[in-house]
Amino acid sequence: MAEHPRSEISLWQVLKSTVRMGVGEATARLASFVLFAYITRVYGVGLLGTVALALTIMTYVTMGTDQGLVLIGTRIVAGSPAAAEAILEDVLRKRLILCAFAVSAGSAYALWGPIPSEARFYVLGFVLAVIPYVFSLDWVAWGLNHMGWLGGWRALVGVLFVGGAIFTMRWTGNALFSLVLSRFAAATAGATMLWILWRFKWRPVAAPEAGGHAGQAVPKLLWGAIFTLGGATFFNLMFNNIDTLILAGLTTVKEVGRYNAAYKILFLIFGGYYLMTQSLYPQMVSWKGPRSARRWLLGTLAVVALAGVTIAGGIWLFSVPLLTLIYGSPLGSVRVLHILLVALPVDFCTSLLGILLLSRGGDRLLLFISGSAAALNIALNFLFIPRMQAEGAAWATVASYVFLFAALLVAASRPAVWERIEPKRL
Repeated sequence: MAEHPRSEISLWQVLKSTVRMGVGEATARLASFVLFAYITRVYGVGLLGTVALALTIMTYVTMGTDQGLVLIGTRIVAGSPAAAEAILEDVLRKRLILCAFAVSAGSAYALWGPIPSEARFYVLGFVLAVIPYVFSLDWVAWGLNHMGWLGGWRALVGVLFVGGAIFTMRWTGNALFSLVLSRFAAATAGATMLWILWRFKWRPVAAPEAGGHAGQAVPKLLWGAIFTLGGATFFNLMFNNIDTLILAGLTTVKEVGRYNAAYKILFLIFGGYYLMTQSLYPQMVSWKGPRSARRWLLGTLAVVALAGVTIAGGIWLFSVPLLTLIYGSPLGSVRVLHILLVALPVDFCTSLLGILLLSRGGDRLLLFISGSAAALNIALNFLFIPRMQAEGAAWATVASYVFLFAALLVAASRPAVWERIEPKRL
């Protein structure tokens, strides 16, 4: 008889991992709020929109550098920690190749793409600041389930970036120089931290285990698998923030700022929830799903949806004082925030379903679903933004989330997701 999934996934381990990583993640996200609040109060909503746009494009370049390497590397290391050293050189080599293309494309977009002229050099600087990330070993920390160190890495990068940027802006008065220099320095420090941990703490432990697996074949990182999973992740990224790029192309940095002032509040909530799903991922990789798992899934979805509705209701009630507390005024973002809050419980459910399919090796299925959702989101943004500006982007987000949830729920209900498990698939 099949076992209940709760007996195979340690909820205590998930909780510990979530808390360990959560401290660092919360620190990094709170630091980013400090930066946004400082920029808005000192320089205005225009620079807030510019920085939000630059960070969004930087995220795309980072995704282009990763493709599916981080998730595949994590999957391999979670299944066999001794494989970390065996695939290290291959991961770095492929990341360097991908980074060259991604940074070149991002730089071209910064200089000649459809963005406001005042944002071009901010975007270019943030794109170039991705380069140190190539050498980061975040995938090793994640695969080895060192969630505390992973959170510490994120906290270090976030605090150094924000602290350095604010200090340098106050010292020099030059926002562009301060933000770009601090971002590059923070990324370099973060990568250095993980390499020190690997050299002196993680590698000595993995080395003896690797000796016991000397006869086993080294896992190969195939480009096809990298691009398949990378495409799914890229489409998911487009789904989450393509609205910022379309807003920048069709409106002004002020509208970008209005939208992001509201969205950053949800982003903070999403970040806390994503900690749990990230902690689940290494355990789900080797989880053998029983027939009763679909019943478990529906119950879990109901719980997270209820949690999302409760949190959204609380933010709705205090939206005006919350925006004023953070930015000094509501910035005309109250209605945008109210619309986006509709998507909060739906996002909670889609994130759980997505990490489930990913852990079961459903890369191609995720590629199709996330690509379809991203295409719908882009179409709705082009339809709504010219008519409703930032509010249009918010409605496009809500409608796209409903579609994504429905598609993922149908996919996760298929018996093959629970019976045809491929934990070592690359």
